Amino acid sequence: MSEPTRPAARSTEHDLAVRRKRALRTALVMGGLALLVYVAFILSGVLAQ
Repeated sequence: MSEPTRPAARSTEHDLAVRRKRALRTALVMGGLALLVYVAFILSGVLAQ
């Protein structure tokens, strides 16, 4: 017979904190990129005149 399956390991509070920090960093990077694209779009319109 096969061994009984073990329950999935639960994330510890430390793991959750690390995941939250990474998610925040990703969100900030994506927001920064969006802001750069927006500013570049505005500047392209201003400089084209």
